[in-house]
Amino acid sequence: MDDALIRLEGVGRTFRSGEVEVHAVRDADLRVRRGEYLSIVGPSGSGKSTLLNIIALLDRHTAGRYWFGGTDVNSLGEGARSGLRAHRIGFVFQSFHLLAHRTVTENVMMSMLYSSVRPRERRARADAALERVGLDHRAGFLPGRLSGGERQRVAIARAIATEPAILICDEPTGNLDSANTGSILELFSELRHDGQTLLVVTHDAAVSSHGDRIVSMHDGWLTEPAPS
Repeated sequence: MDDALIRLEGVGRTFRSGEVEVHAVRDADLRVRRGEYLSIVGPSGSGKSTLLNIIALLDRHTAGRYWFGGTDVNSLGEGARSGLRAHRIGFVFQSFHLLAHRTVTENVMMSMLYSSVRPRERRARADAALERVGLDHRAGFLPGRLSGGERQRVAIARAIATEPAILICDEPTGNLDSANTGSILELFSELRHDGQTLLVVTHDAAVSSHGDRIVSMHDGWLTEPAPS
């Protein structure tokens, strides 16, 4: 049985800039197993964010094949792609994207607003997610009263409240100091221990080292160190 949640074969993404073709991602092969914590590392402009957008169904690849949980993504229309993204993918970004005029609990509940989750269950899931990230005591606060690390924990709670198959994190510690970075990475490790699949994109080698596996991007090429 294939344990891959994400499978890419020869995936590429080409843009046109005037008369010039830009190959942002080139012939990428990748498997992400269920329950795996994968780090993608690379400098700015290497193509890692483009690859993330393809995996997150925010952008379409122009070459190759992509399977998500056994589903051939190539065959999906926009509605099916949006549904898959909404129900099976959780997002954590460098900027927290919290609504300033909404409480912590309300921000977490917003992730389930357009799903089939009933209002009462939304509240229960939000409470459970906040407890999981250690912020249940801040449930009634507005984001402006929280530290940067606490805001990122709220963003993580918002993402996991939807019970996603994979948590995709784009430079999640980029706006944090070293102490809060360590706290967020510890939380990621705990989520991994609970069985959550994680994909963390970063330019920071120290952050990427916390994953089970590291792949690198450079000039659009995805590479993985040979097993030692």
